[in-house]
Amino acid sequence: MNVLFLALGAGRRRAVVEESARVVANGGTATVVIAMAKQWKNETFAPGVTVLDSSLLHQDELLWRIERLMVYRGPEFVLRRTFGKRGNSAVRAYRNKVADRFHKRAFLPVHKRLRKDVSSKLLAGHITRAPKAYEWIVVTDTRSMPEAVDVLNELGPNNRIGLAWSAEHLA
Repeated sequence: MNVLFLALGAGRRRAVVEESARVVANGGTATVVIAMAKQWKNETFAPGVTVLDSSLLHQDELLWRIERLMVYRGPEFVLRRTFGKRGNSAVRAYRNKVADRFHKRAFLPVHKRLRKDVSSKLLAGHITRAPKAYEWIVVTDTRSMPEAVDVLNELGPNNRIGLAWSAEHLA
């Protein structure tokens, strides 16, 4: 059984870790899609559980690539060239004080407003390109529910993926 856990809200972290481990222990495969890796840093997943940060799905998108170039890579290149050996500390300071703040406070809100349906399309694309077809999507928290609905709409009426609130409900 191939199961995709949508855990975008990180509300039931311990349950997600245990249920994904149970799926793998029963001979299946489990992929956990998370929104913020920082919220999950204290959790240890069982061997065989794949954890996918949803921001990785956006990496090939043109807007994200332009932002990476203009906000991160370009200024960091200039700082390294300018400060020489002290360049790495200057890059860390720039990233913490300027680039990350811009990304969180300016880029992400504008991107979400302009491209509301992008993440569901990217997630549906991940599901269709998976080497082994997913049989179930487990929605682990309330924040993931609208995303799961959008993904199922994106996949169309002919998909055979079941939707469950917990791995205990899988047949």
